[in-house]
Amino acid sequence: MSAPGAAQAVTETIHRHRSRGPIYAAVAIVIVIVIVLAGFSAGWFKGPSSGGGPSGNCAPPSGASLKGAGSSLVYPLMFQWESVYGGGTTVNYASVGSSAGITDISSKTVDFGASDAPINAAQRITDPGVLTIPESAGGVVPIYNLPGIGALDFSGSVLAGIYLGTISHWNDPAIVALNPGVDLPNAGIQVVFRSDGSGTTFIWTSYLSLENSTWATDFGKGTDVNFPVGTGQPKNAGVAGYVAITQYTIGYVDLNYALNGGLQYGRVQNPAGNYILATTNNTISALTDAHVTLPAGNGDWYNVSVLNAPGPNDYPVTSLTYVLVYQDLSAAYGSAYTLQQSEGLVDFLYWAVTTGQSYSALLYYVPLPAYIVAADEVTIGTMTFDGSPVPNSCGSTV
Repeated sequence: MSAPGAAQAVTETIHRHRSRGPIYAAVAIVIVIVIVLAGFSAGWFKGPSSGGGPSGNCAPPSGASLKGAGSSLVYPLMFQWESVYGGGTTVNYASVGSSAGITDISSKTVDFGASDAPINAAQRITDPGVLTIPESAGGVVPIYNLPGIGALDFSGSVLAGIYLGTISHWNDPAIVALNPGVDLPNAGIQVVFRSDGSGTTFIWTSYLSLENSTWATDFGKGTDVNFPVGTGQPKNAGVAGYVAITQYTIGYVDLNYALNGGLQYGRVQNPAGNYILATTNNTISALTDAHVTLPAGNGDWYNVSVLNAPGPNDYPVTSLTYVLVYQDLSAAYGSAYTLQQSEGLVDFLYWAVTTGQSYSALLYYVPLPAYIVAADEVTIGTMTFDGSPVPNSCGSTV
């Protein structure tokens, strides 16, 4: 089965079984997981065949074995990268959530962490040698399970009201006003949020904080937020799976999980007043139109934001996601860390932000624009081992 055929099969499986009740829907989710995992193994989701492994004058050292952990939002892309990266270096990534990824890099049990939330001021004090490297971007979308109803329009204030619990029914006048002519059910809204420390939650609550002063004051943004209503589920996959089999639910996941799971997701109003259904193209335009000023790799990234970009077609809940590594590898890990391991890490990072970006769009992630890639190259070029820059065999210009 081809990649498009697999994607169609996933979508059709979900929709075919939704109407038959929770048991059939649960079976459908299992089928979807099997199809997607088989697709990754068979290479359905790979990019151009010439992109497998390092390219150009890249000749990474053989024998390095890299461990990464963190963001579930970026897991499908990380899975693809670890599947195709070559040169004798192996990459193993664990999807454990952004908070766990930050903890793992802080405890030095991994070579790199991945997080959709930059480290905060307290974490920067604890780990002053950590570099922040944007490695991808994507859109976080509101998914829901309303049988027979297509894409709904949401404003930021309505989404905040739902997550505050002040909008508790699907036929609430505030939702009806945004969706005239839609026969919304008189059913309670079952809110779903992330139960684990989550960068996706950081993105979602950052957006709610911009849109609603009550949310900003009482709950704010973070990877762990005390949601006032709802049910928690682990990881993007857990939220997507729960919403898929439970009627009248609403949750938030990365666009990748919504599309690959065949889930209904809504349009979100942007600052220009337009209701935008997230796609790769309008998340790319949001990243471009945000005109964000990037700090140095060892600087403070916590308030870097591309949310609510000003373009008329920009999807408003767009965000960068990051890799976290130590700048001075020998100082961080001690004598157990080798130059070969350091070279393997640096080469993989360079490959990920250059050649690796060719796999992003097919998996509904945003390829990094040139100005971010250039900044990443500078940051990677500052990584050292035993007092000297780590040799980079992958053709960096820095």
